[in-house]
Amino acid sequence: MNVSIIGAAGEVGRCIATQLLQSGLLSPSDRLQLIGHGVDGTERKVLAERCDLLDGFHERAPRIETAGTPDDVAGDVIVMTAGATVSHEIQSRRDLAAVNRPIFERFATALARQGTGREVVVVVTNPVELGVEIFSRHLDRRRVLGMGANQDSLRFARAVADDAGVRRGDVHAWVCGEHGEGQVPLWSSVQILGKTPAHAAALRGVDRKANFLDEITHHKQHMYALLSAERIRDAFDLVEGLPPDLRVVLEPFITAHCLHSTPNATANATCDVIRALSSGRESVIAAQVRLDGEFLGLQSVAGLPVLANAAGWSQVVCPPLSDTERAHLLDVAATIEANLAQWLA
Repeated sequence: MNVSIIGAAGEVGRCIATQLLQSGLLSPSDRLQLIGHGVDGTERKVLAERCDLLDGFHERAPRIETAGTPDDVAGDVIVMTAGATVSHEIQSRRDLAAVNRPIFERFATALARQGTGREVVVVVTNPVELGVEIFSRHLDRRRVLGMGANQDSLRFARAVADDAGVRRGDVHAWVCGEHGEGQVPLWSSVQILGKTPAHAAALRGVDRKANFLDEITHHKQHMYALLSAERIRDAFDLVEGLPPDLRVVLEPFITAHCLHSTPNATANATCDVIRALSSGRESVIAAQVRLDGEFLGLQSVAGLPVLANAAGWSQVVCPPLSDTERAHLLDVAATIEANLAQWLA
């Protein structure tokens, strides 16, 4: 398997490269391609990163190459990490659309022109939904996946595991919808090894608002007030006292406020997706995909559990939704569709 990381000079790209080599997903006969932006500063970084990776993993490292332009990208799996991230000035993933859209377009058109047609693209750059939409317009949409839903599902599973007093590996949980404010944590999907469904249901809490988005808005206002005052510990304490489905949406805002990115969690979720694509068998993975009516008649991008292999994703395998989850997911899908129309206008 040959993997290309677009934006390998960035913090997230570097972390993905490191975790790929640590995981053993790439053998010495494979190739890892580090793609910069074709400018002097980026070229210096990817050349130095190549040397550093070889020093660290030479005994088991694949062939590591560097490149600087979109036309040079050549991999079986192409990981898109290039672009701006959240900052003090840009605090929402949605607000990154204007600056990152040209980067998506540049690499998507180059792949359509120079690629083999058999590549699978894993979108990491935010907004993930915009990246999936743009790459799907230029390439086979079933060969484009966004890693955001997997990262959110892992976060949900960790939050549930913490409250249940078990390891994350003992929890199964899906998050659908948007990689951002429009997440749809599926309580109906939660399973805890050795625990009854009633135990999982109890973790959701009682006396909750009927509208999940109203809950998010209510707690986010308090959280942002604490962040504005740089009361970081108080913000974490506030969010960590909330039920797991609220934590999974709100906690990344605090992390991004402090770090501007979540390189370790993002790299781990991305490697999960790559592992599903390279396992030699079909696997179920949560991912943002471009739908054409396959699920609930949706004609937009949404995060859902899908069946995936080396050829991309083949079908949605979402478990039965409760009426509330179904309505929430439809509302979020409508918001994503409206956002995409605005961003691409």
